Amino acid sequence: MQLVLEDLDLLLNYQRVLILWVIYNNPVMIGTIMAKKDQKYYPVNRDLLFRENQQTAGFAICDVAKGLSGTNRRLYRQNRVYRVKVDSVGASKTFNPIDVYVLKDTFMLQRGYSLAMAEWNKSYEEAKEVTSDRSVARWRDFRVDLRPWSTDIEALPQVLKNFGAKALSTEVIIDEWSRSFSYTTAGSARDFALFEDANTYGIIQEFDKKGKVSSSPNAASTEAAYVDLTADLVDSEVSNLQLDGNQPPYDADSSMPLHFLRYVGTVYADADNANKSSTGYFDAPLGAVFIVGEGSTVPSIYREDSVNDRPDLFSVTVQKGDYKGVAAHEYVDAKSLGA
Repeated sequence: MQLVLEDLDLLLNYQRVLILWVIYNNPVMIGTIMAKKDQKYYPVNRDLLFRENQQTAGFAICDVAKGLSGTNRRLYRQNRVYRVKVDSVGASKTFNPIDVYVLKDTFMLQRGYSLAMAEWNKSYEEAKEVTSDRSVARWRDFRVDLRPWSTDIEALPQVLKNFGAKALSTEVIIDEWSRSFSYTTAGSARDFALFEDANTYGIIQEFDKKGKVSSSPNAASTEAAYVDLTADLVDSEVSNLQLDGNQPPYDADSSMPLHFLRYVGTVYADADNANKSSTGYFDAPLGAVFIVGEGSTVPSIYREDSVNDRPDLFSVTVQKGDYKGVAAHEYVDAKSLGA
């Protein structure tokens, strides 16, 4: 009996070695096995349809993280750089260009966002001491107001349903997508934003207060040690060595905190639907995409709240990736900032 078991083990080991040898000498089989291993399907809707905000002036803000969260029923955090593109849709009776902007990925924006997140986490330290981890809000996330100014409004993410020969669009229902608040020592609530007012911390403006620098040195001196022993020493060279480069190659007093936009491109669909344009994929820090202009109508899509009217629409697509099915890397290190 013992001999039979040993023979069986030898046979199994021989089969394993033979299989490994066949795989090693067959690159096609290796590729097939690796491909199957990498093919993890993650169900996600990456194509977001937004309705133009119909205001005559100002920006329409597309909050990509909010749109993804609402349509996919899972939390997508703001603290990400989403890889997106903007496309025109349908056809238009007139030439309707859409100008597309994003946030400039600058040192000041990143550090301003980091400082705001750190201060927000710090402001809740005492509350966390008396609150169990199990009781903390499940979908709690640090969010700043993405509007460039308080008068700008959001473009509305849409979902579609069938109604006879029509598709009706309506706003995605999101129960809660609140901005983050902290409380001052006087007990007043203040949120965080790209702009600043009496009730709002401007994240870049606040960091700007830490970023002011002084000339270094402030003034030049021509005094030097053992100057009488150096025959070729020139006073102007000593002065120039101190003054040529003693001020920064930028505005030392302000980072121009309101100038945070970057132009991406213009998209449109012409009257005959023969030509349609796309921005191609680009990085959108914090998932913020800003639109100026009208969208285009799709012949079969109507508004659910007004079934005889077609909405002006445009499409925002998020590239496929490994963050819950989309391409989005972390913007700042949240864990190091107290998350």
